[in-house]
Amino acid sequence: MVAGGAALGGVRGWLRAAWTPTLVTLVLIYGAGLHYLVLGLPGLGYGKHIELVPVGWREFARQVTDTAAAIHNQTGEDPLIVGMDRYAIASELAYYGAERTGSPVTTSSAHLFEGIGLMYERWTPAREQQGRTLLLVAWDPRDLGGKYVESHVERLGPVEVGVLMRDGKLIRHYYYRLAYHYMAMTGSERQATTVSPAP
Repeated sequence: MVAGGAALGGVRGWLRAAWTPTLVTLVLIYGAGLHYLVLGLPGLGYGKHIELVPVGWREFARQVTDTAAAIHNQTGEDPLIVGMDRYAIASELAYYGAERTGSPVTTSSAHLFEGIGLMYERWTPAREQQGRTLLLVAWDPRDLGGKYVESHVERLGPVEVGVLMRDGKLIRHYYYRLAYHYMAMTGSERQATTVSPAP
């Protein structure tokens, strides 16, 4: 009984001794995290992975929805905004775009180009986008081209560069381009469906 009480007293003593350094460490970690969200790292600014932290999404949504509105004004058509990743770009643009415009912003994902789109595969099925003009948005310009993209559209516009800033500091660049007349099936798939069976 005495040994158990001594052990319990030792644990309590250790917890009391550890409490102050633990509290100081947590305050420093939270302070550094909040400083990063507001001002970036001192002398370095923001990291290149904006998708990992909630920095710049409102400005990103503002710029992309303004681009989509300009396309609508020029062509009379509302382009479908497509984030060329699994879901982060599409989800953030849908959320912050609706906050900005006051109405739902329809977005889609890389599943339109044979990538993974999680629930976007159900929310915006590829076949229902047939013939649409798409506004492709990515963090890496290489995601806006290649065989999977080219095989699903009639033609592509030039890659444009967007810049995200906060308080005069660069957060990061993003890239976008128009894709005209989306085709749910690739050329080889279309050929396979039109080839007549041998007699």
